[in-house]
Amino acid sequence: MKTNRYTALIALALLVPATSFAIPAWSRQAGASCNACHATPTWQLNATGLDFLKSGHRAEPFKMPEEIKWDHYLSLIWKGRAWYEQLDTARTGNANTQKPRTNLEQHSFALYTGGPIAERFSYFTEIYLSENTGATSGANIVQGEAARKKLAEAFLQYNHPLNDAQDVYLAVRAGEILPAIIHVFGVGARSAEQRALPLNDSLSGNPNTYKPFSRQQGIDAALTGKHYEVAVGLVNGSDVSTTNSIDADSHKDLYFSALYSFDEHESAIGMYYYDGKFSTYTVKQDFSTVLLFKNDFYRTGIFGRFIRDNWRVVGAYLVGEETLNAAGAKADNRGFYGLIDYNFTDRHGAYIRYDHVDPNTAISNNETSMFLVGYNTLFFQSENAAVRFGVEYTNKTSYLGGNITTAGTTKYSDNRLTAQLTWAF
Repeated sequence: MKTNRYTALIALALLVPATSFAIPAWSRQAGASCNACHATPTWQLNATGLDFLKSGHRAEPFKMPEEIKWDHYLSLIWKGRAWYEQLDTARTGNANTQKPRTNLEQHSFALYTGGPIAERFSYFTEIYLSENTGATSGANIVQGEAARKKLAEAFLQYNHPLNDAQDVYLAVRAGEILPAIIHVFGVGARSAEQRALPLNDSLSGNPNTYKPFSRQQGIDAALTGKHYEVAVGLVNGSDVSTTNSIDADSHKDLYFSALYSFDEHESAIGMYYYDGKFSTYTVKQDFSTVLLFKNDFYRTGIFGRFIRDNWRVVGAYLVGEETLNAAGAKADNRGFYGLIDYNFTDRHGAYIRYDHVDPNTAISNNETSMFLVGYNTLFFQSENAAVRFGVEYTNKTSYLGGNITTAGTTKYSDNRLTAQLTWAF
């Protein structure tokens, strides 16, 4: 019986038509296919793609294209998904035992637009016209709640040259921004559909929902050279679990990053520091209710990548501290991940990754870990469009009741297989 179950699981993944983050508009602008900027099909940015991103989604930081065309600035991205989930048999309650194991999902439809608008100015905007929220049908779900529209990221960038050769410059961004070092280490163009837990998940049981993958409203400036990038940013520090929220207190958060690349493949080492303050009100983010305490917190981490023509190794190690209550009790946290991906050809590639997050290192049985393995293939790519298919398997372990303040009990091991088709124009 078990053999038949896993045979059906594999068949589901193969029969149902991974995330494509290559943007064909910029391929059209360059007159080249996706692999000009991406190591296809695992999709990580190569040296050309990284320079394009730093310059402000343009080939050169101070040069306008000879011809302006709308389809050089705008792309549409569509994602369809199917998945099979097998929760640990130790989980109880209707929410677990009756949860559907299989589902078909029209995941999202998004618009990406950006590029140079003047010699020193450029812009970027990512808008989700529809994104599935994971809500199921039922009496408590009304029309419209199962999908949302959101402005994910939007900023204006100004480049200012600092030498005659114009290969050292200051890049200033303002708007809804994400720290660039977080983007290039597993949040933007990437092999895996699921982002790494230390970057993508807030600490379990923590009212402060901060996570390194936090698009927030503010401004940053980056000193950019051939082999380095040093950035500092000032942002609202708002509740990142709420799309496009503004701050609920006067304090602004600060982040700093530095990245040094040491070979022609853009192998690099970097560091990141975030200093924040989260006001914990009686009702979350409602400053009309009583202020319970202010959480002074930070995250700091080391990032590294080693890249060659058809493979790479990427990893990060982060630590931090949170304030837990009005008495000033503290909790130290840590998280890390490591990834290896390999492109067999321009059309076929595979990857493997391990993630681990511990929200409070002084407490046992509250950690979350995830093992992930996947395969990507490009059905086709050109300067006008691309279609990528991926299959991804994850095994995630966690503890019942384990979080930033409480030790857990029963250990759960949950499995999921996801198949995704991504179309980009």
